[in-house]
Amino acid sequence: YTDAFLQRDLGATLLTGTLGYGFAKAVTSAFDMGYLTSKESRKIIHTLSAPLFILFWPLFSPAQGSQVFCALVPMLNAVRLYLASKGEGESSLAKAISRSGDLQEAFGGPFIYVCILAAYILVFWRSTSAGLVGLCTMAVGDGLADLVGRKCGKSNPWPGLDKSVAGSTAFWIGSTMSIVGVLQWMLYCGCLSFAVDLSTYDIWIRAALIGFLTAALELVPVGDDNYSVPLAGAALATVLFPV
Repeated sequence: YTDAFLQRDLGATLLTGTLGYGFAKAVTSAFDMGYLTSKESRKIIHTLSAPLFILFWPLFSPAQGSQVFCALVPMLNAVRLYLASKGEGESSLAKAISRSGDLQEAFGGPFIYVCILAAYILVFWRSTSAGLVGLCTMAVGDGLADLVGRKCGKSNPWPGLDKSVAGSTAFWIGSTMSIVGVLQWMLYCGCLSFAVDLSTYDIWIRAALIGFLTAALELVPVGDDNYSVPLAGAALATVLFPV
């Protein structure tokens, strides 16, 4: 681990941490001013946090251990959420990411989200498709399903489920586009390479298949999709995007 790599990773951690804090602060401010409901602010943060963070991963050095610096960002956010849920930190953050305004909800789904983000960074990092794809399905797919489903899904529910066709379609399209975008970005930056030769068309088709299957899984009323969706996305990526 050279001094140059250490400085690069420290700088990237500071930059991404600051930008992430600013993004969350902007959304919570919009909630405080009444421009967003708590359900909307919660899902906007859910949908955009991981993919926007991933865009900055190439800034980290190629050194072994750079993922530890990267994972510090969601780990610190986990601490913020824990403190907020106990009423000892940013109450506005806890209220903006809760469904009902209850501070304790910050220690639920949002806390699980940042923990999964940190775990995927440490385990998969940016040189494997599994982590990248799993995070896209969890963040963009699941987030858009909720946002669009609440706005446009009341007239098209799935029979017997608290889900809508509009939400599932948004999941499929959103996760597909984010998977393609993130993979192409990592390929362009030299952080990722596939074990097989894949054209842009191949990437789109495989991403669409993963998006479709994880959208279908999200409809299954068994287990917690905070875990099942990113795990399924990672497993499918291992098969369809081998590295």
